Amino acid sequence: MMWGGWDVAPTVWIVELVLLLLAAGGGAAAAVLVVARRAGTWANGPETDRALRILDERLAAGEIDLDEYERLRAALRGGSGRT
Repeated sequence: MMWGGWDVAPTVWIVELVLLLLAAGGGAAAAVLVVARRAGTWANGPETDRALRILDERLAAGEIDLDEYERLRAALRGGSGRT
C-alpha cells in the first residue's frame, strides 16, 4: 500500500519521529546541564574556580604567604584547612 505517495509503511515514520524526539530531548537536557554548570550552581563550578584564581593572584602579588595560601586552598577545596 502506498502511503503519502511513497512506498513506506506508517510504522517507519512513527519510529523516525520517536527517534527525532529522543534526540531533541537529549539536546535540550545537555543544554540545561551546560547552563547550570556555567551559572555556578554545581559544586566545583565557576564560583570555586574564581575563588581559586583570586587566591592564586593574592599569592602572586605577595598579599599572602605560602602557608596561608595552602590553608585557604584546602578550605576552598572542601578540606578543613587546619594543620
